Amino acid sequence: MSVLLLASAGHAPGVSALGVALALTWPDPVLLVDADREPDQTVLAGYLQGVDPGGRGLGGLLQAHRERRPLASALEAMTVPLAEGCDFLPGFSHPGMVSLFTPAWTDFAHALEAAGRTVLVDAGRIGPGGLPPDLVTVCSGVVVVTRSRLVDLAALRLYLPLVVAAAGAERVGLAVVGPGRPYGSGEIAHRFGVPVWGKLAWQPAEAEVFASGAPEPRRLMTSAYVADVRALGGALAERGAGRRGLPGEECI
Repeated sequence: MSVLLLASAGHAPGVSALGVALALTWPDPVLLVDADREPDQTVLAGYLQGVDPGGRGLGGLLQAHRERRPLASALEAMTVPLAEGCDFLPGFSHPGMVSLFTPAWTDFAHALEAAGRTVLVDAGRIGPGGLPPDLVTVCSGVVVVTRSRLVDLAALRLYLPLVVAAAGAERVGLAVVGPGRPYGSGEIAHRFGVPVWGKLAWQPAEAEVFASGAPEPRRLMTSAYVADVRALGGALAERGAGRRGLPGEECI
C-alpha cells in the first residue's frame, strides 16, 4: 500500500475536491487524510455536510501520542466513514493544534505507512518550509495541483522547487485543473521541468459536489471531470503498486 500527498502552491485550485473525488472513485479500500496545516474543516463542512466527528481526527491522535499509545493502532478508531470502503481522518480542529502536533509527525507518518490500504493525504498549501518532511519521507508520490492561469503558475514557481528538493523529481508530478485556460499542460510541464500526471476538466459544478457537497448535476459519474479523476487515480495506483514511474503528460 502507499501514501500519496496532494498539495497546492496557492489560490485554492481544488485540492480538497480532488482528494474526495479520488477517494470516492478509488478501486480499493482507501483512507483520505486532512493534514492541512492551515485548518479549515473543508471536508467535514463540505462533502460531509457538517457531520460531527465526535472527537475523532488528528486531535485524537495527538492525545494518543501524549499518552504514548502507538498511533498505528489508534488510527482506525480516529476515522469517520466517507463511503463504502472509504474512510476519512479529520484534520486539526483548532489552529493552535498545528504547533502542538509537531512531536507527533514522525509517528503519524509511520502509522499512515502501516495503514494496510492506500492513503491519500490532503496536505493543503505548500508552506514556506515546504510540506511536512515526515510525510514526504514515507510517500510514494506528491501531486501538486494547479490551475493554468498566470497567477497560479506564479505561485507554483515559488513553491514547487521546495517540494522537488525534498521529494526528488521522480516523486513529484502536477495535476492541472482546466488546461488551456490559458496555458496548456505541455507548456506547463516544459516550463517547470516537472511532468503533468493528470489533467482535470474545467467543470466547476461537478467539482463543487466533492468540494462542498453541492447537489449533483446530471450524469456526474460519467462527466469529463470524474473521468479525469479516475485516470489520475489509475496512474497513482500504478505508482503505489511499485510499477515503473508515471509518464509525463505533454499534451497541450
